[in-house]
Amino acid sequence: MRTISLLLLAITMWSSSCDTAPKEDDDMTGNLEITFKVRYDNAPLVLFEEIASGQSDPTSILFKKLEFFISNIKGGNAEGLTEFKDVGYISMANSLTTAAAEAGTTFTINKLPIGAYTSLDMGIGISDAVNGTVPGDYESGSPLGLNGNYWASWNSYILSKIEGDITQSNGTKSGFLYHSGVNGMQQLLSFSKDFEIEVGQTTTLTIYVEAKDFFFKTGSEIDMITESATHSGAVGSTDYNLAKRAIENLANAMSMES
Repeated sequence: MRTISLLLLAITMWSSSCDTAPKEDDDMTGNLEITFKVRYDNAPLVLFEEIASGQSDPTSILFKKLEFFISNIKGGNAEGLTEFKDVGYISMANSLTTAAAEAGTTFTINKLPIGAYTSLDMGIGISDAVNGTVPGDYESGSPLGLNGNYWASWNSYILSKIEGDITQSNGTKSGFLYHSGVNGMQQLLSFSKDFEIEVGQTTTLTIYVEAKDFFFKTGSEIDMITESATHSGAVGSTDYNLAKRAIENLANAMSMES
């Protein structure tokens, strides 16, 4: 009986040690931080702070909100693309001081496969397939599970939000609001960048967003006085075209130092 008891004890201890042993998958992963820094004419963009537009009209701009979905986040190299994260949500709500705006907003992805990568791919907005789902399809912890990110009247998520005020040369003050949603608006980006995910380490990449390009980049201007607002709308409509231009400009305003 004593021999059997000792044998059972040894088996129990061996089993317990196996359960608590580190898993290889946990050991062979690293983390990635993607920091978004919004600037206007290369200066940190502070929300609710009036800034000179650099234009004859409007003469000044005040940003109140800048938010957007990111999606299909992948790392690329010669072997192909590696899935990093399906969706995330970026909000500049904390950019209320120069220091906070300079620090930017960071999105963290944990437990990624280690290795060397040469590009970071992502979408601004979400795919049409995902846009066909509803918040009830997701857990509350997902940005897709939040009703505030969904527009029930259009059966669509709000892919990006750009809001604020302007002051015209004649002193008139007015607001602007560009909410891009419905299908056909996701913008796909690929940043050429050499980076490495290392075991147990956190790699940081920075994406700069030039807010001036939302409205004033040659060839894709938005007249903030006559085109002051859109909630998207039916495909091909004036509202839809303006909303699409807004999210295109947002995506095209992003860059990463090589």
